[in-house]
Amino acid sequence: MDGGRGAARGYHYQYLRTLEQLVALIDEPEVACVRVEGPPAGDGSVDKVDFDVVDTDGSVRTAVQVKSRVAGGSMSGAMALGVLLGMLNSGQEAERYWLLTNARPGVKGDRLDEVLSADIEPQVLRDTLMELFHDAPQRRDQLQSLDAGGLARLARCHIAFDARDDDEIREELRNSLRVIRNRTNQGLGDQSAGLLTGYLLAEILDRAADVSGGRAAFSLDELRKLVLVDAQTLAQSIGTRDWGTIAGRLPAVPDVRRPGLIDPLLAAFPATKARQTRRATLVGPSGIGKSSTAALYIAERADAYDFIGWIDCETPSSTLASFLRVLDALDPNATSGQEARPDQTQQAVQRLLGRLSGRWLLIFDNVAATRQAEPWVPKAGRGDVILTTLNAATHLGTGEVVQVSAMERNESVQLLTRCLHLSDLEEASWTHALDRLAGELGDWPLALELGAGYLYTCGMGLDQVDHYLSALKLRSLSDEEMVPHGYPRTLIAAHSMCIDKLQERIHPGTDLDVANVGLQMFYAAAYLASHRIPAHLLLAAAISRVEDLDPEHRGPVLIPPDVVNIGEALRELARFSLIKNDLPLPPTYGETLPGADRSLSINTVSQELMRERLARYSASTTAIDQLAGHVERWLTGPSQLGELERVRIMQSHAEMLLAHIEAMDLPSERAALICGNLAAPYYSQGDVVRAEELYLRELDYLVRADAHNEALVVQTRFALAAMHIQVQELGSERRPTLRTTLDEAVGHLEFVLSQARSWVFDYPKAAMKLAVDSRILIQGSHIPGDTSKRLALLADAFTDLQSRIEPTTYAANYGLLEQAEDCLRTHRYAEAETHCRGLLDQGVSGPLEAETRRRLVEALAGQAKWDAAIEEVNYWQADPAAPRLFRHAIVDLIRNVCVSCAAALTEGDAGSLRLLDQVVDWPDLDEFIAMGTDDDQAAIISARALREVIRKARRR
Repeated sequence: MDGGRGAARGYHYQYLRTLEQLVALIDEPEVACVRVEGPPAGDGSVDKVDFDVVDTDGSVRTAVQVKSRVAGGSMSGAMALGVLLGMLNSGQEAERYWLLTNARPGVKGDRLDEVLSADIEPQVLRDTLMELFHDAPQRRDQLQSLDAGGLARLARCHIAFDARDDDEIREELRNSLRVIRNRTNQGLGDQSAGLLTGYLLAEILDRAADVSGGRAAFSLDELRKLVLVDAQTLAQSIGTRDWGTIAGRLPAVPDVRRPGLIDPLLAAFPATKARQTRRATLVGPSGIGKSSTAALYIAERADAYDFIGWIDCETPSSTLASFLRVLDALDPNATSGQEARPDQTQQAVQRLLGRLSGRWLLIFDNVAATRQAEPWVPKAGRGDVILTTLNAATHLGTGEVVQVSAMERNESVQLLTRCLHLSDLEEASWTHALDRLAGELGDWPLALELGAGYLYTCGMGLDQVDHYLSALKLRSLSDEEMVPHGYPRTLIAAHSMCIDKLQERIHPGTDLDVANVGLQMFYAAAYLASHRIPAHLLLAAAISRVEDLDPEHRGPVLIPPDVVNIGEALRELARFSLIKNDLPLPPTYGETLPGADRSLSINTVSQELMRERLARYSASTTAIDQLAGHVERWLTGPSQLGELERVRIMQSHAEMLLAHIEAMDLPSERAALICGNLAAPYYSQGDVVRAEELYLRELDYLVRADAHNEALVVQTRFALAAMHIQVQELGSERRPTLRTTLDEAVGHLEFVLSQARSWVFDYPKAAMKLAVDSRILIQGSHIPGDTSKRLALLADAFTDLQSRIEPTTYAANYGLLEQAEDCLRTHRYAEAETHCRGLLDQGVSGPLEAETRRRLVEALAGQAKWDAAIEEVNYWQADPAAPRLFRHAIVDLIRNVCVSCAAALTEGDAGSLRLLDQVVDWPDLDEFIAMGTDDDQAAIISARALREVIRKARRR
């Protein structure tokens, strides 16, 4: 354990013991407070006392010093006596002095404890200790110097060797808090003890950090107010507060504790010192309470973990985005704004979790199949893993499996009571009605919430339960064909009745009626991922047609409140418990509309029921195509701005929408655009197999939709060709298997040539760009055999085409870049630098800027301008606004710079070592190497070896 973590664990133990003493004294009327970190600043004993107990008359009942050791560590009697004498000599008067430690007694430790507990006269006590520590001259001198007052204080000293570890102390604290709350009839007596303990520890830490000492006195009155806060306030705060240990979207902690679900989890993860990874799986249908159970476990055990991460596994993109949030929470320096491959992120998170000294917890929520989540699940380390899944047929792996089914009747009644906002007296008066309502709703949590929402919103009292249940039965018969397997009919009926009531609130003929707008938003949400759905995306899809939007504006459409008040539309849905607010979206450039970052979540079974409902209407095809147009805009905007966190959120929604489009067989040009926009990030992350799959689907959609978008077809076929040609540089064992053959890739380029030739007169700039990009791609390829001859002919054809088109800025800029490359090959580094700086002065951006800066670094290294080169490298590694290089381009940069640095070092220029350090320590370099050629690997490995040789030589 490093020094920082060791100190942190020591303070944590100290504050646990402080809180334990506070809770133990909560019923003592003579005690006024416990002073965190002891006497006030300026008192000579402040550094010798960790906390003290002060009575109402101002006298100090107990002064305490806390000392922690690593597991199994010991404390000798001489050391323990030194700690106690330090407290005595500080001058603080106390009725008792205690040393509390988790160490085991070392040499003479047990004997010291016996002597201090013997209750003997002060002078006799000193003589006994002098004899005991005859071989400890410093302790004998301290004992000898004690005056009468010091001897009297010595006789009041005690020591406690307490073998309990932090987990055991926390468990006892939780139990104590439950007992205190239960005897005052608090509704959450058995819930949230973990979060409550965590909060109280945080409160002690805040008081300890107050340098003025003004808040050091933690009075028992203040403690009682915090411990005995009413159930509703506690539930609200623990459901929304950031406790500092949780990364990701934590659902609201449920109001009702379900012992049949939470107790098996608690049993699966008992307190242990073993470094092992344990797991449990919650299995059950949607809306049954799996995620809520996991949230409740966090509420009860949050203080047992150093770190908690919530992973949304609904789509591959949401899984990656969740892991990146976890990575950022564990090490903010690990995510520098660069796009990351999933395997790199997995490995980085697992490395960081392995370094934690305490336990960690990861929740994998909404897992479709464990084989998809398994690569992400850590296999080693001191941690616990909880998976939630509705797929009972999937392989559940090892560990505890908890089948999540309907609530117990008393739990259902509790939930209804809270949703209907009933008082204790009202609950007692309507016990029979609540029981019947819960029974008819199948004790299903989502059905109970929907039913209660309907009754409460419609102003129906429990005296009208019979009327509601009659309507519910009739509706369940008419909706029988909509019932998904494994779900109660009454759940679907309750859901349908809420939708029906919402439709009744619509005022026909009213322009943009908020109830109608809300309903249309709900329809649109049925085809997206279930979490962090952008509210303004749904609003735009509900009221605007993509065809009517400004074609020059490619970003999200935000509706101002003077057109439709989005809050009112969402309120129509929330009143029936159909939606819940979710975390705000990440900020985006230029966003000024209040509430533009609002997002919401919807239960997946609600989404399924809405899709079943909409399948009856032919108009849904048009609505889905409109939704695809808006999703494409929400994906394009952050992609162009480089806002990776927003991109990942939108990738999840786009993937889910594409899955529904595929299932419903609704290909369109807009769906094709989504495929292309999804493919590009996968390509830049190195997942060329997934990127190819999406590009091929894009072509398929364009053909099946009979879309005549030649530009999109050309762009896609060029991308397919480029991917296949570029992966040929990899060794055969590292080369991914693509569906596109090399012959087909060349065929794509031949199509691009044909299309570019047809655009020469009508679209010369587009034709020039195709010619330049294709020529550069082919000239940079290394493909042997007959294919090489075909590519050479194509390169000549693209060069000829480029010569017949009037020069463009794009072609001129790439011409300068090629000149810079030629200068680098012939070691004319100063000239190469001039070309690169000339391009940057023109304000080039995107891939051209990235490639220009790459060559600039090589030119600077060639001239031994190490500081300037390091500045450029740091720009890429650390600045989120930096242009993003493809992985193969980063490999080229590192390889070439390493060669230059190695050459300079052999000539005695030690300054190059600084640049060499920067590039061989590039984030995720090992993964970059795996994408390069054998020559790339040899150059980089040689540079690493050279650096180590030089470092060793310098140390000598």
